[in-house]
Amino acid sequence: MILQTKDTSQITIRKFQPSDNDQLVGYFSWLSEETKSRFGPHRFDKQSIADIYSDHRSLGYVAIDNLKDEIVAYAIVRIGFLEHDRDRLESYGLILDTETDATIAPSVADEWQSCGIGNCMFHIILEDLKSKGIQRIILWGGVQCSNEKAVNYYKRNNFRILGEFEYHGTNYDMILGQINHNH
Repeated sequence: MILQTKDTSQITIRKFQPSDNDQLVGYFSWLSEETKSRFGPHRFDKQSIADIYSDHRSLGYVAIDNLKDEIVAYAIVRIGFLEHDRDRLESYGLILDTETDATIAPSVADEWQSCGIGNCMFHIILEDLKSKGIQRIILWGGVQCSNEKAVNYYKRNNFRILGEFEYHGTNYDMILGQINHNH
């Protein structure tokens, strides 16, 4: 899908491909330290990216600035849930399902935040996940409570807070349930 931003940039949103590996490493190198500190599914090196995508349950999505041919947003989705989060998630009363749950970690380059790219990409991801039978989306590692911009973004997209946990500060576990309706 091609998105035209307010400043008339054209952005292509598509699935991540192994040939994007070098570009993704570049994307991570351009992020501010604050943005990097808020993204934790994998390290920012070529081998870590290759390792995570060797698991068939991992899906990636990228938004590419067509003019510069650079990744400006990235999201990783894991079909199912993270095993090390099981006890915490179940403590909220969730009955987890490896087939109908998915876990997501999105990121948008600093200079592209608040341009609508993350929102557009999220809705493309939602449609793809719906077609795979996914019914709920859990935030990968939660969201830092101090990241008010992200917390508000998730709330606007119908995520709800399940609870709080401590990991390098206070975080919210958030979930989007019943993704089969339109947003």
